[in-house]
Amino acid sequence: MFISMSRTDLPKDFLSTLVPELDGSDILGIVLGGSHARGDAGLYSDVDVALFVKDDVQPPPKQFFYRDGYLVSIAFKNVAGIREEISRPNRAIFVVPGLRGATILLDKNGSVGNLLRDIDAFVWEPLQPAADSYASYTVMALAEQVHKVLTETPRGNELALAYATAKLLPGLTEAVAVQRGVLVKSDNTYYEQVEAVAGPEWAKDHRIVAGVDAEVGDATPATSRALAAVRLYRETVEFLRSSMEPAHLAIAERAVKIAESEVNLGL
Repeated sequence: MFISMSRTDLPKDFLSTLVPELDGSDILGIVLGGSHARGDAGLYSDVDVALFVKDDVQPPPKQFFYRDGYLVSIAFKNVAGIREEISRPNRAIFVVPGLRGATILLDKNGSVGNLLRDIDAFVWEPLQPAADSYASYTVMALAEQVHKVLTETPRGNELALAYATAKLLPGLTEAVAVQRGVLVKSDNTYYEQVEAVAGPEWAKDHRIVAGVDAEVGDATPATSRALAAVRLYRETVEFLRSSMEPAHLAIAERAVKIAESEVNLGL
């Protein structure tokens, strides 16, 4: 049973006792991020902590544990790795907003503070050419999933349709986010932010593909979502057309033309 409650403040001494436990000889800094740093945490929000290890140390996998009823998420990073990530547009859209506004809990040599100041000063424009190229290739490559929908729709293979839909949804969302430089505030706002940038027509099919809205018709839910995903592909091609590379655009347009001739997209 879920109880409607909110809790925005961590218990007293939660962080002050946690930091010494996480500290070690390879640790350069510790920061608090996520909803508890932003001040919008809810009852079930996890506590996002980043441990910055020395640059010559391989960051271990993410770790989780419970403390005082809170799920604590420990992500291991290093300064050089973050600087490399924010040079890549498909990572910068998540990393930059994720660390902006983070609270420094420990900074042994000042490198974490310097990094966060550089992130605060981050500007998107130098990444735009790489963002255009990344989004263009992504859309072109997703033509393969459009063809899977065209192949499996007549067969009624709903699991295959679900698989293709599950590829198209995040891929097309990311393509728009990267090309438009959408700095994702949180997982909870990601889709909302991208829909706001792409506009209502794109958002309409995006919501169907995501399972938020249902489409009235004779098709099964899996088929309906798959066809909406193909429409979303077409709308994404149109939305990003001016920034796509000619060779990529030619493939994407051909996939759209074939789709329009082979299946009823529910227009």
